[in-house]
Amino acid sequence: MRIYFSAALPCVLRAGGAPAGFLNGNKLFADADNVLAEFLPADGELLPLSFVTNEEFFRRPPACCDVYRCGCYNLVHAARFSPRRSGFDAKTQIRCGNLQATVFECGGPFLCLQNADGFDVFPLPQGEYELGETRVGGKSFIHSLCKKSGYFALFSQERKRVLRERIQSRNEGEELELVQTLPDIAGHTVRERYALRGEELLLTERTVAAREGFDPAALPDKLLPFAFFEELAAGGDAAPFLAPALHEQAGRLKEYLGDFCGVCLPEEIFYRVHGEVNAAGLVYRRAENAFDVKFFRVETEQGKITDVLPVED
Repeated sequence: MRIYFSAALPCVLRAGGAPAGFLNGNKLFADADNVLAEFLPADGELLPLSFVTNEEFFRRPPACCDVYRCGCYNLVHAARFSPRRSGFDAKTQIRCGNLQATVFECGGPFLCLQNADGFDVFPLPQGEYELGETRVGGKSFIHSLCKKSGYFALFSQERKRVLRERIQSRNEGEELELVQTLPDIAGHTVRERYALRGEELLLTERTVAAREGFDPAALPDKLLPFAFFEELAAGGDAAPFLAPALHEQAGRLKEYLGDFCGVCLPEEIFYRVHGEVNAAGLVYRRAENAFDVKFFRVETEQGKITDVLPVED
């Protein structure tokens, strides 16, 4: 089984005890099972990561990495490195109502929420955070925001996380509006509106719009399936991609494809196994940091999709 390796930060990869190369936005691979993989970060303030990529590893991966099972290959992404300094280091703190919130470092960033009834601790993605108060419909929430990545999380006075998204901007008032620009081919902008219903924050409206001037008909055939699946993943309108005969089935496509959360490009080994098929990988979340990838191909006629078919292993 081929295993591809990537990393969130520049580092040296050792595979099976031997140097395999430098990772910095690229991928390296090993053609073996049960590989001892070691990620040695270029930043000396970070600890290395190491694990054996056996069957149990892919079934229940450690929190430091994200794993993808892709049929004819697997992929391991070293996503979260810990600093060498492991002591407690409080970064920022606020009080809102009866709730106190603290962002601290202890082998990684965390948020602690505390009131007279107790406390809860939530892990955060790597980054520097600001804390603040968000009011929606007269109710007060605490938010944490990472300005670099846009990771935004909202917490109730009852110490519950009620929302987490990656956003570009937000507006609060009677309702909360979150705006996100997706890094996909169509450059989708997603706007979500949340309203307070009793004690719950509920999604009341979601709109998806491609960037101005985007036209599926102008895409090369090679890009068409990726843009099409990204349209479905974003919750947009798939009809402009489809031949007239498929328009009536546009609403059933998501049911047919399942609840996928992303779209990816197949790795080189995929084309060795399946040939030069015009396919894209759909990413399905199995656990917090474990994913399965299924591949689907499209058939086209005059720049429109006439059929969507699974690629069988």
